[in-house]
Amino acid sequence: MGGIPAEVLPFAVATAASPLPLVALLVVLVTPRAVPNGLAFTAGWATALLAVGAGMVALISSGVAPDEQAGAVTALEAVVGLGLIAIAVQQWRRRPRAGTLAEVPGWLLLADRCTPLRAFVMGTVMILANPKNLTLTAAASDAVADSASTAGAQVPALVLFAVVGSLGLAVPLVLRVAVGARAVGTLTRWRRWLMLHGTPLGCLLVAAIGLVLVARAAVH
Repeated sequence: MGGIPAEVLPFAVATAASPLPLVALLVVLVTPRAVPNGLAFTAGWATALLAVGAGMVALISSGVAPDEQAGAVTALEAVVGLGLIAIAVQQWRRRPRAGTLAEVPGWLLLADRCTPLRAFVMGTVMILANPKNLTLTAAASDAVADSASTAGAQVPALVLFAVVGSLGLAVPLVLRVAVGARAVGTLTRWRRWLMLHGTPLGCLLVAAIGLVLVARAAVH
C-alpha cells in the first residue's frame, strides 16, 4: 500500500506525550552541560524508537503469508490494546493525588553528573525499559506492517513515527538551545506542571488508544 499509514500518527503522538521522558529531559536541561546532554538524550530516545520499531516490523513480517500476517496483526492489535488499557489503569491507580507531585525516580537525582554518553543511554532506556513506550512502539510497528508491504514504504513510516514520537522532547530542547540559561525558569515550571498533571493526562490518552485498538481488532 502506497504512502505513509496514518494509523502510525496516534501512537507517535502518545509516545511524544509520555511524561516520564519529558521530566527526565527537563532535569537534564538544567544541568551544567545542558545542550550536549539534551541532544544526546533525544538522540538516544529517537534511535531506540527507530531500532525497536524496525525490529518489530521485521518480526511481524518475516516469513508469514499475507493471510496469516493479517490474522497475526489483528491478534497483536487486540493484545497491544488490552496491554495499553492495563497499563493506563495501573498508572491511574498510582497517580499522585490532587495537589501533590509525582514521585521522582531516584536515578533522576543523579542527572547533574550526566555526560552525553550517559544521557544517550538514558534516552534509550526510556524506551527499552518502559512497558508503555514499548507497547506504543509495538502498536505503531503493527500499523506499519499492516499498511506497508515493502521496505520502501515501511522505512518512511518508521522514520515518521520516530520523528513525531520525539517532538515532545524537541520543544524544551529547542527552547534551551535558543535562549540558553534564560530558559531554566520556564523549564522548571514545565517540569513541575508535568509532575502534577502528566500522569493522569497520559493515562487517559493511552487508555483511549487501547480502546481503539481493541475495537479495531474486534471488527476485523
